[in-house]
Amino acid sequence: MQLPRNIANSIDQIARTAMGKDWNLYASLLERWTEIVGPDYAQETTPVKISFPHGKKTDEKWAGGQRAGGTLTIRLPQGLSLAFTHHAEQVRSRINTFFGYEAIERITLKPFYPTHGKPLAPPQRTLSSQEIATLKEGTKDIENNELRDILEQLGTSVLANQKRV
Repeated sequence: MQLPRNIANSIDQIARTAMGKDWNLYASLLERWTEIVGPDYAQETTPVKISFPHGKKTDEKWAGGQRAGGTLTIRLPQGLSLAFTHHAEQVRSRINTFFGYEAIERITLKPFYPTHGKPLAPPQRTLSSQEIATLKEGTKDIENNELRDILEQLGTSVLANQKRV
């Protein structure tokens, strides 16, 4: 009988397929989004895509073996676009400070029209100590700390958005 593959390998493969070779950069950005843009903007904005110019590592768009000069696309409500534009340079600077190099050269906005009368994000419930313990137990064997933390955050988010039975 063949044992199932390690969950870390499965998640890594899925993430690489979905996000391409820059998924680590994107995952780190998502993880620190609230810290970078602040809690108010974090509730209404989402980084949706990072794209980099095509080129070789010898080009000027590479910094120490890492891709640089990228464009970050941020999804946000139409009414917030103008206000966010005034903070885009500060956000870009904070992202680059976080990564330690000029990963992002420019920010583009992808506005959407929210449905009136509905909140942008449903209110999340607080997890019980038992639910948190179950999450920790389920991820305790994952050796990669970053992956374990991301999976725990995902589990927390999924559970917080479910109704209690």
